[in-house]
Amino acid sequence: MRTALLPAAFLILASAAHADTLRCKSSLISTGASEAYVVEKCGAPDSKMEVSEPVMARRPNGFTYQVGTTTQQIWRYRRSPGQFPAVLTFEGGVLKRLDFEK
Repeated sequence: MRTALLPAAFLILASAAHADTLRCKSSLISTGASEAYVVEKCGAPDSKMEVSEPVMARRPNGFTYQVGTTTQQIWRYRRSPGQFPAVLTFEGGVLKRLDFEK
């Protein structure tokens, strides 16, 4: 029974690891890539959006307070028919998150 579960676990892990890469022509894009590298390999995104969020900290007494803000660039790429659009989130010019819309 244990041997039957091993291939299934491997397939689940392999698909989860493969979900955080984007293929642009012959290049693979993954987290840690720079904005310039993504534009070089994938071209300009179909849309861009900028989102600012507060950065919070917690005091020893449990209360939270704002210590600054962080800005994220969210890029969206439409892909070939039959493929989900890719949504890339950058912070400080570095790709932090890669998702596919469903």
